[in-house]
Amino acid sequence: MNENGWLDTLPPQAQCLRDYQAEQVGHVAEAMREGHRRILVQGATGSGKTHVIATIVLAAFVAGLRVLILATRTRLVRQLHERLNAFDTPHGVIANPLPELRNYSARVQIASVDTLHRRAIVNEHIPLPGADVVIFDEAHLSTADTRIGILDSYPEAVRIGFSATPARKSGRSLGAAFDVLILGRSIRELTAAGVLVPLRIFNSPVITVKELRSLPKDNEGDYQPSALGELLSRPKLVGDVLENWLRIAKGKRTLIFAVNKAHGAALLADFLRHGIAAEMLTDQDGEDEREAVIGRLERGETRVLINCFLLSYGTDIPAVEVIVLARPTRSLTMYLQMLGRGLRPSPGKRDCLLIDHGHVVEQLGLPQSDFDWSLDDARNATREAGERARSVAELLRTCSECAAIWLTSEQGHACPECGWKAQPKSKAIGTQNAELAEMGDEPVSPTPHDPRVITFYREACGDFAKRKPDQWLQRRKSLRWAAWCETRAKFRFDETMKMPGKFWDLEPFAPSAAVSGWLHHRRIKFARAKAAA
Repeated sequence: MNENGWLDTLPPQAQCLRDYQAEQVGHVAEAMREGHRRILVQGATGSGKTHVIATIVLAAFVAGLRVLILATRTRLVRQLHERLNAFDTPHGVIANPLPELRNYSARVQIASVDTLHRRAIVNEHIPLPGADVVIFDEAHLSTADTRIGILDSYPEAVRIGFSATPARKSGRSLGAAFDVLILGRSIRELTAAGVLVPLRIFNSPVITVKELRSLPKDNEGDYQPSALGELLSRPKLVGDVLENWLRIAKGKRTLIFAVNKAHGAALLADFLRHGIAAEMLTDQDGEDEREAVIGRLERGETRVLINCFLLSYGTDIPAVEVIVLARPTRSLTMYLQMLGRGLRPSPGKRDCLLIDHGHVVEQLGLPQSDFDWSLDDARNATREAGERARSVAELLRTCSECAAIWLTSEQGHACPECGWKAQPKSKAIGTQNAELAEMGDEPVSPTPHDPRVITFYREACGDFAKRKPDQWLQRRKSLRWAAWCETRAKFRFDETMKMPGKFWDLEPFAPSAAVSGWLHHRRIKFARAKAAA
């Protein structure tokens, strides 16, 4: 077997690869046959990059080669360790929190890149492990000076990087570390194949475009954290995050990305004040605490987990059903990495909700778009995504009823979530010897006898009965009237409309999450308006 042909014959374990994963391994083998030594592989979050890495590592091990795998998070190190164990590949681990897995004599080493840099280069306590193949997971983080220093210590090795977003945070290419790029299937294709869950997008901006444009930028072109934190910590904006979550995603396991610790703490206090099981993680929390908090989220004991980009990559939590961008970003890689935390399938999970509070979708485009990743240093992925989003801006529609976002060129003009459709303006028409008349389609609002109205009213009664059982027994009529008032507001009936007689005798229904969330949202708005007055 020549030095570039060790991937031509895959081990039996590779038979469990999905077709697109086997394709990627085949493309890596072809690139090596063509003489490429610095190969970058792109695959969407949730597409199974760890499985592909384990296959390549096992093939190299069988061929008698030495392999070094570099990872940026302890969780990633653990995931790689578990996958190599499943593939029966002997290996050692170099990571400060995992001393029990150390085995310096193994031909395959998984290393925390920061631990390896500190031990082998800064302190010189250990030599760099020998390697014929160097693999870098989360390769969009590979161009920092310390990491390039490690990669450049292996000039003769084959270098293979993996990333869902093959560009730097600034949008610049990774051409300094790699010379050929292999593109994987898009989020749209993987969703159609059932590998990822469908995405539903809700846009509830809490700041204006004018305010965003006035913010200073950092060295990578993203918003300066201190200025952004001050803007997003205004009380009315914090409340808006909570109110929209109650309306759109109440009860679902949620990951919220805040701009900084102060902003995260304000969000946490707001959620806790309204009885919602929420926690926050920061860079000050140790590894054990992080794992414990994530475990509570996975088990459903915690419903909302707030963090400041700590979990934007390298964290596999399939149970997450909702991603809340409680801050804007100008970085395409950051945007897609954050979103990727919610796209993995999980038992009972039908879709992922993205609640965008920072105009990110409008600025960078739909996540399902085909982003034209490149290693060309003259191009910038973030800038090109923004230009593309602006070029199709007229095709993006935001629902006036439920705030969902969709692409009209692909899903039509009716909201895919609630069916709302913009009504054409009525036009005055006339015929000979007749008065002018208005032309319209169907009524915008349903009648009180519509099944949807009746169901909402009965669930609202159920919500009142559940929250105020004593009053329901003693003052049932007043609570039924309150439920009718909420129903009237929900369906935008005239405030003078009387409650239909039969409504006084309808039995209450158990409230759905959507109805109880909407009512909770209304109560908060009322309380805040009262306090302000």
